[in-house]
Amino acid sequence: MGFDKLVNGWTVVFPLAVLLYYFFRKRYETTTISSTLFWEQSMRETRVSPYLKNLQRNALFYLQMAALLLLVFILVGPYLTKEEAVGGHTILLVDTSATMLASNEGTSLFARNQEAMKKLVAGLPGEPITIMTTGKEPIIVIREETDGEAITTAIDKLAVTYEHEYMERAIEFAKSITATGGAAIHIYTDSLDRAVFSEGESAVAWTIHGEEIPKVNVSIDKFGAVKTSEGTEAIIRITNDSADAQTGTVHIKDLLTGNSLIDETFSIEGGEEALLSFKELPESKSLRAEIVVEDDYEADNTAFVLLGNETGEAVVDGQLHELVKRAFEAAGLTVTTGSTTEMLAAQDRSIIVTNDVSFLKKGTKPVIIIGRNDKSTEPVAGAVRNTSDPLFTIADISDIYVSALYPPFKSYTTIATVGDKPFIQKSKRGDIVVLADIELTDWPLHPSYPLFVWSSAELLRSETDSLGLFVPNERKAVLSGGTENGLEIYTIDDEYVTTIADGSSFIAPTRPGIYKALDGGIEKMFAVQLERSEKELDQGSSYKIGHTENGKGNEEGKNRIGWLFLVPLLFLLLIEWEVQRRRGYPN
Repeated sequence: MGFDKLVNGWTVVFPLAVLLYYFFRKRYETTTISSTLFWEQSMRETRVSPYLKNLQRNALFYLQMAALLLLVFILVGPYLTKEEAVGGHTILLVDTSATMLASNEGTSLFARNQEAMKKLVAGLPGEPITIMTTGKEPIIVIREETDGEAITTAIDKLAVTYEHEYMERAIEFAKSITATGGAAIHIYTDSLDRAVFSEGESAVAWTIHGEEIPKVNVSIDKFGAVKTSEGTEAIIRITNDSADAQTGTVHIKDLLTGNSLIDETFSIEGGEEALLSFKELPESKSLRAEIVVEDDYEADNTAFVLLGNETGEAVVDGQLHELVKRAFEAAGLTVTTGSTTEMLAAQDRSIIVTNDVSFLKKGTKPVIIIGRNDKSTEPVAGAVRNTSDPLFTIADISDIYVSALYPPFKSYTTIATVGDKPFIQKSKRGDIVVLADIELTDWPLHPSYPLFVWSSAELLRSETDSLGLFVPNERKAVLSGGTENGLEIYTIDDEYVTTIADGSSFIAPTRPGIYKALDGGIEKMFAVQLERSEKELDQGSSYKIGHTENGKGNEEGKNRIGWLFLVPLLFLLLIEWEVQRRRGYPN
């Protein structure tokens, strides 16, 4: 509760004046007269208690003081704060990250925020409401809607996306909406630092609804697995963010076979980490780890892993142009320059890029050949054309110029040509052969050059049945066959999720788990994992910042209660009048 007109506090002088009057008024002495002694003895049994007698004697004083103090209370403008719009336009900015699933007494913070939003909207009939959700790309659910039923329906349809909130980006987006006028923005999240707000922003009144209740959280911080000569080795790191020690059980399951591999109990002290290692597990391509523990947040109690032969390193032949090395570095690989001996030693663990065609017959892993060291080039002319091979999913090479080509390999499949001459080929093993030296083309001047290099590296460093690891709603180009049906996404239990037009527009599913992508009849698996930031629960607070330009910021959000005391004041005045009347006209 607050007081809106403290300037009227000077009226307190009136009850003080009455109090002083009673202190200095003429007092009378009580004198005992002998003729009344018998009468006093007779009336002693009917006398009231001294407290009630004092009340009767000073009833007029108490009534006058109560009436004057109540009048002063009304004049200073008492009010109770309430949730309502400040500038006529209300924006609800809703955090949809995974941490909003943290629960209190069985109800998630997200569900409680939905109820709070509906209560706020119910108090703003007919006023424009905009609802936004957070994420890497903030989304406007409804904009300046005035239909209360439509707003409530939109709130009910909101769902957690498991994606990191990127709150600062969402706040900037909300500011852009209010650039032409003031607004009241309510942010429903778990924790938000005041430092994200700039000083002197008078166009917006911010109300932050944070989570003030501390939570108990035990999470799987890391989960990894590698193939060994004895089978599979898995490592789990468990973090306890609460103050007290916790106990639970670890379950590891093979998702393809459905077999349970590990069921083991663990204990972890408050604020500590525990590293668990499990060796000689059966060979598997996909594993799920789960901890069963009594905490307030279940989303980070599960983790997934795909086992493959992924590598992040490449060895580029020192004889190749420097632009080849730079392109592979731009693709995100750790690149070193090596000799023939060094490339042979690294062939089993790294991507080999060379012009030495002898590597096409060495080792078991495919390599990338750029140019040839056993033949000479011949001039060539014509337009560059490519097939629908996955290497060209996001790399259009039709606009590049090639001046000369090496002779092709007869048994290899041609996937790009210059005129009618083979330009890029693939072997049955998966080797990628570019039949031209980079310096004989203008390819490095085109965006398709680093994209082709990235596609080649992705194809060679990952197993053909794996798309890799993603975070919820992550946008990332993937290699696909470019079929008319696109990429059909299913859960590990063959439940249909969605269809994506092509690999360049791939968006990972929302919910963490193992998924399957059907690409032209070829099944490829991928995993969706929570980001590290979504495994940490923050305790926040609720607060308000700023006011609108129209000056209504100080008036809005106040439920005035002074008028409720007018009837009690009139009642006190009526009683006072009656007491005064009885004193003047005794029975």
